[in-house]
Amino acid sequence: MDHKMKVKRDQAHVDSLLVANQVKGEYEAKDPKMIKYLEKVKELMKGFEGAVVLHVSQSQNKKADALRKLASVAFDHLAKDVKVETLRAPSVMEVEVSCVETPGDNWMTPFVQYLGKGILPEDKQEARRLRVRALQYEMIEGGLYRKSYMGPSLKCIGPYEAEYVIREIHEGICGMHMGAKMVATRAMRAGYY
Repeated sequence: MDHKMKVKRDQAHVDSLLVANQVKGEYEAKDPKMIKYLEKVKELMKGFEGAVVLHVSQSQNKKADALRKLASVAFDHLAKDVKVETLRAPSVMEVEVSCVETPGDNWMTPFVQYLGKGILPEDKQEARRLRVRALQYEMIEGGLYRKSYMGPSLKCIGPYEAEYVIREIHEGICGMHMGAKMVATRAMRAGYY
């Protein structure tokens, strides 16, 4: 908004000591999202002849409280000389990247090669061990599944898919931030191995 109004000097007040010190350069930003916001702030500050970010303590925070309350009400009743800008999107846009699992070798490769194509390792001892362990697995429509004694077969997943499943169970929309054993149990109940 200041750039649109052609302001030469700006003084921003923030209630976060961490943010104020990161902008001043006294603290280092470590969170990737915070680093992007810090870069954006420094880029915007270059457009001013003088720009300062000041920390306002909670006891002197009346202006910030007023702004916070102002943001939660309608703006129709304000005088024309009060400039209000509503941000509809984040200042830093994140590029969304879909992770596709690469077809590289993982723990499932020997089982898929043996059960799908009949290929065994050259070492006789490893081949025997694979034949014994492969009895616990089966191929269904090109996918590897672990047989279950009392329940349905569990879909075997690679490391990238496993990381996604674990993250969703742990911190997803219905995540409960459980411990490692509980997350593994929930993943198996969901049908993954």
